[in-house]
Amino acid sequence: MNDAQNELEPLQRLIIAYAKSADRDRYALTFALDARFAEIIRSTSEILIGQMRLTWWRDILTKPAAERPVGEPLVEHINLLEANGENLAPLFALLDGWEVMLDDFPWDDRQFDNYARARGCGFFDFALPGREALTEGQAETARAWALWDFARHCSDANMRASAFDRSRRILQSRQRTDFDRNGRPLSILCQLMIRDVRKGQLAPDLYSPASAARIIWHGIAGR
Repeated sequence: MNDAQNELEPLQRLIIAYAKSADRDRYALTFALDARFAEIIRSTSEILIGQMRLTWWRDILTKPAAERPVGEPLVEHINLLEANGENLAPLFALLDGWEVMLDDFPWDDRQFDNYARARGCGFFDFALPGREALTEGQAETARAWALWDFARHCSDANMRASAFDRSRRILQSRQRTDFDRNGRPLSILCQLMIRDVRKGQLAPDLYSPASAARIIWHGIAGR
């Protein structure tokens, strides 16, 4: 899935390098679709246009493979994974989460929760191999990750602080949730999140030499 990986940032490519070889295509598509939806939100100045662009992807996921348009590499990769038995349902949740981002700021508790649950659980659920649903602990960790990632990319200072605080509260209210070898890329993401929460601030650069070294060590040893 070179086309999907080409859409990823260097940090994301490093992270999925620690997935099992059989799982890398699915992880790459998860990261790439999440990034594509993020770009739609970033580049949208009119809510209606953003809704139309996200609806195009919802239609893609709804249609049978034979009715999907050709020429879009990510659509072709969706087709390949679906043909191999992958369940696309979590991607609808991921899309729902990004659609919440079209709501005007500031958000209330309901909007934060809808965003975090849909995007976080959709992302983690599709990325993880197997067919079982996320455990309660994994789902809560997914919500915390979505809020942390929101905080990392939000330009609104009040919303950024609120999202980061909500992520921190989720993590501090639960015991640490571990992922097995199949979920190593998600475990790496969680390590980056936990580091920020422990320090009480968002690291300015996740892809620093020190961060890369920690990622490599955790990717190999799981610690």
